[in-house]
Amino acid sequence: MEPLAIAALSFVFSAGVTSLAGILLLRWWPALQPERLRGLTPEGSAASIFRWDDRARSWWQRVLDRLGRPARPRDRTRLSNYRRRLLCAGFQNPHAVTYLIGVKVGLMGLCALGYAFYGVAVQRVVPSFLLVSFVSAAAGFFLPDFWLRNRIRARQREIARALPDVLDLLMVCVEAGMGLDAAIVRVAEQPEGRRCPLHQELLRMHLEMRAGRPREEAMRAMAERTGVQEVETVVGAFVQTDRLGSNLGKTLRVHAESARVQRRHRAEERAYLAPLKMLFPTVAFLMPSFFLVGMAPSLLKVAEILRTMSGK
Repeated sequence: MEPLAIAALSFVFSAGVTSLAGILLLRWWPALQPERLRGLTPEGSAASIFRWDDRARSWWQRVLDRLGRPARPRDRTRLSNYRRRLLCAGFQNPHAVTYLIGVKVGLMGLCALGYAFYGVAVQRVVPSFLLVSFVSAAAGFFLPDFWLRNRIRARQREIARALPDVLDLLMVCVEAGMGLDAAIVRVAEQPEGRRCPLHQELLRMHLEMRAGRPREEAMRAMAERTGVQEVETVVGAFVQTDRLGSNLGKTLRVHAESARVQRRHRAEERAYLAPLKMLFPTVAFLMPSFFLVGMAPSLLKVAEILRTMSGK
């Protein structure tokens, strides 16, 4: 066989073996999953979480921007407070403050005009027009704040619930020989955790460190965005461990156990409060039925006696 043919067959055989090995590695080796090679951004997302394209905004975002921009607070303290609350709720868009103010202004106008339309078109009269319109407008203005507060609490509960599992994964990765940054990346890129707010915050912290932000500053910013006391405690322990050079694996083990105990205590507290919370709907809905069942025969008997006496 000619040398050229031997070289061509050798090249084809080597390319086939290399391709087969690469396919098997991508399929079976967790360290080389396709998600890691594609990057850390979620599927279907073409831009980073640090980039926001104003040209891609939808019509409702443009409407909210026009409503909220004139009423946006000029005071930096109030503006910073709004931005911090929105970050705690998971809204990282720089225009989120304007959108929130736009929603508040839009609901205020709709609630104020809705009562006027109902009174004029349906009832033909408008009793206490100014008072009811003012109350409706105030309710519409503060309703987004109430919704935002509930969203912050729900997100903080999810973060506190997921913290022990995340610390366990970090502990396993660190004790297996990974550094803290590599462990954070490995935990944050888990497909089942992309809907978890804590995994999203870890991903953002990692991207900030890749962009050049110091680790301590990125960690403290993550703790401030979550607003959870347990996360702030863990971040403080990480910073202290990094400064003193102590064993990170032991620190993670201690805080994972503590977070797990706190989660169990919260579950027990909810279990103890459940009977007390069930007491009020029980009294409100079941007592009238019990009263009717217990008093109905007596009331029927009294009614029959009264009817007999009136007939005589």
